[in-house]
Amino acid sequence: MMQIRKVEAARGWRWLVQGLVIFRKAPAQWLMLIAILFIGSRVLLAIPFVGLVVILITPNFLAGLTHGAQALEQGKPLRLGYLASGFLKNAAQLVTLGGVSLVGHFLMLMAMTTVAGDALAEIMKTMASGAVTAETVTAMRTAAPRLLLGVAVGLCIALPVMLAVWFSPLLVFFDDVKPLPAMLLSLSACMKNALPMLIYCVAVLGPLMLMMQIGMALTRQPDIGFWLLAPVLVPSLYAGYVDLFVREPAPTEN
Repeated sequence: MMQIRKVEAARGWRWLVQGLVIFRKAPAQWLMLIAILFIGSRVLLAIPFVGLVVILITPNFLAGLTHGAQALEQGKPLRLGYLASGFLKNAAQLVTLGGVSLVGHFLMLMAMTTVAGDALAEIMKTMASGAVTAETVTAMRTAAPRLLLGVAVGLCIALPVMLAVWFSPLLVFFDDVKPLPAMLLSLSACMKNALPMLIYCVAVLGPLMLMMQIGMALTRQPDIGFWLLAPVLVPSLYAGYVDLFVREPAPTEN
């Protein structure tokens, strides 16, 4: 049985600080592991339909990386083999979490397309037309409300899914929790600790935006900011997991 702690808001900042501390214990190894994953994901994404595998196995790699963070906390070295840890323990359950994430992404896109499909197409056509004219500005203003509504609907679907899979790979890997209970525990922990989670997200947002700008300027890839911050974000996720979840001792028989 797992119990959820409710912690003070400042802990959200401490998770990020602890992630930086863990990163500084083996910076070269962290950068190497993230670089390998980045290159591998780009190869898979370049193959039609095979790119879906990236989403499915992301929890497996996340579990392996946080296993490496645990090793560093215990004074052990961070080795390349930790990338495979998530495929050696509870692999099928972790892939199940990836499947839930994939379905969540699909439902979000479907909802956004249903609500704001025409508006999104109109804005894309306006942007592709080149020079901004009075007509294009009017078209964008007309389409903006439906686009914002579509984004709001998409977030209503995406946010619960994101919170449910936030800590669940670690619960499945470290504590042998089944996928559905792990997702419910993760969602409950995030809701009970909304303020620390908010502080954490706000603290991450500034560096993330900066890294995204640098990444876009260098590579033209919008997700590069996440990859550049991953060596700190992954161990900070582990720090949050350790802070929020406590395993109850097994009951003893009289």
